[in-house]
Amino acid sequence: MGPFKNDKSIKLLLEKQLQSYGISHYCYFLLPKYAQTSPIILSNYPEEWLSCYIAAELYLFDPVVVYAKQTILPFAWSDILAPGKSTASSSMDTFVSRYNIFDGFTFTLRDANNRLALLSFCNINREDNFQDNIQKNLADIQLLLIKTHDKVNKIINENQLIESEGSILSSRELEILQWVSMGKTYIESAIILGIRERTIKFHMKNIVNKLNVSNARHAIKKAIELNLLN
Repeated sequence: MGPFKNDKSIKLLLEKQLQSYGISHYCYFLLPKYAQTSPIILSNYPEEWLSCYIAAELYLFDPVVVYAKQTILPFAWSDILAPGKSTASSSMDTFVSRYNIFDGFTFTLRDANNRLALLSFCNINREDNFQDNIQKNLADIQLLLIKTHDKVNKIINENQLIESEGSILSSRELEILQWVSMGKTYIESAIILGIRERTIKFHMKNIVNKLNVSNARHAIKKAIELNLLN
């Protein structure tokens, strides 16, 4: 999945709150707990880091992710990424050493869909008060992760709804709905498509049922809202 679309409002929420906690660099990370698929990522980490991390699929071996699957408590990276400690792969070792990534902190969350959400912070600027700022705001940051994940979850659900409802309508139904939405009558649509008027009515009845609306006008309105019509 990689970087997440429609993320502006979520980033504003994160950055505004984190600024008040004295925290600069963050990464929200979401993936199914057991599936080896690419994560959703919302972050202001350096672009070079993110590109390398995603391209090399390091999330499959990242000790932070591996450890997060085993705990519900926030944890410091120094506990698992200390210099000299063996990590999950040589490629991950190389990544950590190359960017000197040892000072960080991660909060975890599991949702009802068995997805693992993380909110991590990296002390890129090597600030002395980094750990203190986190410790002073542990409860607030955990709540921030919950709010962030809730927003991401809503976007995911909306996108899945659009995809599922779009796939429910056949290509012929979408074609008919397109002409009707342009103001064509059932008779005109039938002539254009080379089918009978009763066939148009049959398909429109199915469209209304599939979109769970009361009539054709409402079907058109909902289809427009779901971006089903070009």
